[in-house]
Amino acid sequence: MTKEKDISPGLKAAFKALNGMNEDASILDENALSVVKDYVDTGSLALNAIVSGSLHGGFPKGRITGLVGPEQCGKTHILCKAIANEQKKNSKAWGVIWDSESAYDVNTMKNVGGDPNRTKVCPVETVEDCRNQISGFLDEIVKDPDLYGKIIIGIDSLGNLASSKEIEDARKGKDAVDMGMRSKAIKSMLRTLTYRAAKTNTTIIFVNHIYDNPGSMYPTLVKSQAGGKGPLYLASVLVQLSATQTKEDEEKTIDKMIPMANRVSGVTLNAMTVKNRFIPPFLKTALELNFKTGLYKYSGLLDMAMGYGIITKDGNTYMLPDGTKLGFEKKFRDDAEMWDKVIPILDERLQKELRFSSEETQNLQKEVDELAEKD
Repeated sequence: MTKEKDISPGLKAAFKALNGMNEDASILDENALSVVKDYVDTGSLALNAIVSGSLHGGFPKGRITGLVGPEQCGKTHILCKAIANEQKKNSKAWGVIWDSESAYDVNTMKNVGGDPNRTKVCPVETVEDCRNQISGFLDEIVKDPDLYGKIIIGIDSLGNLASSKEIEDARKGKDAVDMGMRSKAIKSMLRTLTYRAAKTNTTIIFVNHIYDNPGSMYPTLVKSQAGGKGPLYLASVLVQLSATQTKEDEEKTIDKMIPMANRVSGVTLNAMTVKNRFIPPFLKTALELNFKTGLYKYSGLLDMAMGYGIITKDGNTYMLPDGTKLGFEKKFRDDAEMWDKVIPILDERLQKELRFSSEETQNLQKEVDELAEKD
């Protein structure tokens, strides 16, 4: 590790001048803006894991995260759940959502356990207005360090934001082609917000639509997004979602007023990190979203635990490595006491596999120092 006494007088003077020009400049192993120190719980332990490398992590604070997918795949629900979880964790936390779809009301937050009185919704029509409003808002946050890390900004959705030119052409009755103006505006917006989000430790989560590229000969793993490639390039984490319907047993719904509609109880979400700057990307998990009870906390954990040998399967029953029999999945899937035993072991394995430990980092630094001495 580089110590101040090891820095030459000339470099010290250069750093002093640099610090005068850039107050955020720092040695990387100190309190640098590039280091993520905290996370926002997504509401799903498995989703936390594939995003941050820990069951207790989640969306990185001070960074831009994207939730992308087709309609009805839980994007808005996960955004609201993240805000609600942060509000529960910190009584001074606020959610501020720029809404281009007129999709939010009081129940939207109440249904996920959030506080509508600490959630501000800003209807917005164009990318430029959205950029200018969020930029001005963050300028004010910069002035008050007490607000750092306490704000979650949501943009729902990028795909429904028009460009100023598009709106102006519509008012004039023109049929002019967009010529990529909206894509450029979205890229400009995300570029201008990146630094101030890190500076204020503000979490920005955008929602966007995806679609198959009609010009592609074969289906692609990473789908195209509305608004061009700017969101893919500029987000620190991008979670791609898809969904399949899950249904209740017919016997449970036969006496209901509209049985066919009520048989659909929710969706099974397939989440994949198509971009991640902190741990390996292209990690996948399955999540259960019930329209009545919300995101199931433990979904996806059984597959992870079995993958690491923490839970084993014998026929149709399961057991722990110490021989404790868990029985059928239906018996233990909601057993909080059982998961309390498994989660610490699983989280330790996940962090070891997906994150650099401090010991590994020190060993890597030692190897670098030894090579430098040889040179």
